[in-house]
Amino acid sequence: MIWNDVRDVLRDKITESEFTRWIADLRVVAEHNGEMIVAARDPLAFDRVSSQHLRVIEKLWAAADPAERALKLICWRNAPADLRDLVDDPWAVAETPVPAEPQAPATSSGAGPAMTFDTLVTGPSNEIAVTLAKRIAAGLPAGTATTLIYGPPGTGKTHLMQALRLEAARRDTARRIVYLTAEEFMSAYLDGVKARDTSDLKKRLRAASILLIDDLHRIAGKPGTETELYQNIREVTSNGGQVVLVGDSAPGDASGFGQRMRSEIKGATAVEVELPDAGMRREILIRLAGHIAENHPAFVLTDEMMQRLNSGIRGPGRELTGAVWSLYTEAGFGERAPTMEMLDRIVRRHAGEQREPSIDVIKRATLKVFPIAKTDLEGPSKMRGFVYPRQIAMYLCRTMTRKSFPQIGRAFGKRDHTTVLYAYRRMDGDIGKDQELAADIARVQTVVLELMESGQI
Repeated sequence: MIWNDVRDVLRDKITESEFTRWIADLRVVAEHNGEMIVAARDPLAFDRVSSQHLRVIEKLWAAADPAERALKLICWRNAPADLRDLVDDPWAVAETPVPAEPQAPATSSGAGPAMTFDTLVTGPSNEIAVTLAKRIAAGLPAGTATTLIYGPPGTGKTHLMQALRLEAARRDTARRIVYLTAEEFMSAYLDGVKARDTSDLKKRLRAASILLIDDLHRIAGKPGTETELYQNIREVTSNGGQVVLVGDSAPGDASGFGQRMRSEIKGATAVEVELPDAGMRREILIRLAGHIAENHPAFVLTDEMMQRLNSGIRGPGRELTGAVWSLYTEAGFGERAPTMEMLDRIVRRHAGEQREPSIDVIKRATLKVFPIAKTDLEGPSKMRGFVYPRQIAMYLCRTMTRKSFPQIGRAFGKRDHTTVLYAYRRMDGDIGKDQELAADIARVQTVVLELMESGQI
């Protein structure tokens, strides 16, 4: 079918998430008045496709259609009566699925990897949520019929949802998976209210085997929208479906909702996604840099650059990846090798002109985490209970400050710089494979930041 060929080519030109959210749901409905009619389900989808993708779709169609028919995009909800008389609801009958290819990264040079489980960095901060999402995708028992995944912005919750959706579709093409952000749900609901007919939205959601709602917190404080969502959640779960909600707050902290929705949230299987630790942050950098380098071999991040990013960008993973993409742009969209000068500009731009901690602050933070004395931290003892926190402190002095190895060595009992270099290399080599070490480094780093925020630098 020509339309399937067009979609396959388009899929290689845009990100996987963009394709699955906006393009995969389009339907060829009829040849009408000499034109091939392609329908978007609702005004939101119609506007997005019209503004972002229609010109490319028209060019691909023109190149692929030997009959040289024009292609016309319409919003099905606003379709003319004569067309509706000819064609039943295009979404009422299951369409031959377009196979998802979650393993293949997006090929657009400025696009990130496809949002699959394979490209999601997993570690202590999200492993329970990932395991639960994989069980839902596989159709295995996952506790209650409603699941809540919550955590701070920028911690990969949307990536997790997209991975769940792609994996569920790959495993069973007969299952209907519906993914909506809160904004998309509100827009569709308000369109229905204006038209005095919300039946299209109800039909779409209630037919779902898995209903995924992202950014749930954005619906708080909107009683009408909340009631509509609640009723659809109950319909899906009563029909044996699974509902996954994603928000920023734990069940007990979810404010602005009515009693019924609060009860639904508190009754859900709830799992938290936390900020990534140092090891996960490093893996995020390695994977993203590797993805960019596939099409731009000059784009190489050295160990020193990764350490600068890891220590200079202290927010969630989203801020870290944003800094890498900024560096990619700074380096001529990957055509030139990035430099430390470029990187320093990016870090200052993203993180602001933050003062670095003093070596003394890092020492004090280490002593707050490990029950040893300052004399033990700086002294000559080679007992593991003293060497381990000492090496962590040295490592953080190198990654969080611009002090040289000799300067750090002098601050730790006038040690030779080679001792500091050994500690740095050991910590740097083990952090990606030793979860306990990564967690301890993250704990000390957190205390350092707390001391800095309190003015103790």
